[in-house]
Amino acid sequence: IEFELLDLVIRAQGGDRDAFGELARQFTPTVFSIALRRLRNRAEADELTQDVFIQAMRKLPQLREPERFAGWLRRITVRMAIN
Repeated sequence: IEFELLDLVIRAQGGDRDAFGELARQFTPTVFSIALRRLRNRAEADELTQDVFIQAMRKLPQLREPERFAGWLRRITVRMAIN
């Protein structure tokens, strides 16, 4: 499973939209729960979740260690929830 995740991240970094879509599908519950915990509002958490994935898609080529995708995504979520 870890290898599959790494493969998805690398493919998404190369511009594979389906791979990114699969990452978004897998990580949406995690991102949403972090956002909800921080914002305490379902509608705002839902909106933030979408914004996080837009930001992640833009910044993904800059991720130098694809194996750290999950932590990187969590940091984006927390940072955006604070702003």
